[in-house]
Amino acid sequence: MVFLKFAERIMFKLHVFLLFVARFACADVQDEGLSSKYLRPRELNSYFNLKLFWKEGYMWQGRSSEKKWCMQCTLSGCPEGSSIKIDTCDRSDSRQQFYFDNRRIRSRKNKQVCLERQGRSIKLDQCNNSSSQKWSGLFESREFQLRIPGSSNKCASQHHHPKAHERVYMESCKLSVENKTDKWIVY
Repeated sequence: MVFLKFAERIMFKLHVFLLFVARFACADVQDEGLSSKYLRPRELNSYFNLKLFWKEGYMWQGRSSEKKWCMQCTLSGCPEGSSIKIDTCDRSDSRQQFYFDNRRIRSRKNKQVCLERQGRSIKLDQCNNSSSQKWSGLFESREFQLRIPGSSNKCASQHHHPKAHERVYMESCKLSVENKTDKWIVY
C-alpha cells in the first residue's frame, strides 16, 4: 500500500514535469477548440522537407510500397511566383527544403519567399504577414493536414494518387482523405 502511494506521487510529479517541459518546448496554439502542439519557428539554419504521409496499406498508382514524394518549388532558384509541385524526395535539394516561421512556410532556396494560397493555387510570394501565408496543422513528430487556419475544408494536396511533377494546391480535404493524400510529415 505504501509503495502504491509512493508510485502515485512519483507519477503525478512526472506528469507535472512533462507538462512543464511541453509548455516551454512547443508553441501552444488553439485550433478548432483543441489545444495542439505546433512547431515553434525554427532558426533559418534548421530546415526540413515536407513529404506526403504514407503508411502500410496505402496504394498509390497501383504500388503498395512507399514512394517518397516531397513538396518543391517548380522553378530553379524558387523565385516569387513559382508554383509548388511534388517530386521524388531529395534531402540535398534546397528547392525541397523549408523553414517554419511564424505559421508561414519559408523557402530555403530563396528565404525572401513563403508559400501563399492564391485561390486554389499555392505559389511562392514575398514573405509578409498576410493571412494567405499562414498555415495550420504543422507538427514536428507526426502527420498533419496543411490547412487554412480555422478551416477544415481545404487541404494542401496534389488531388489524387501522386505522380512526379504534379502541382500542389488547395483541395477539398474530403477528396484528399479519399485519395490518402491529405497528410504531410516533416522529413
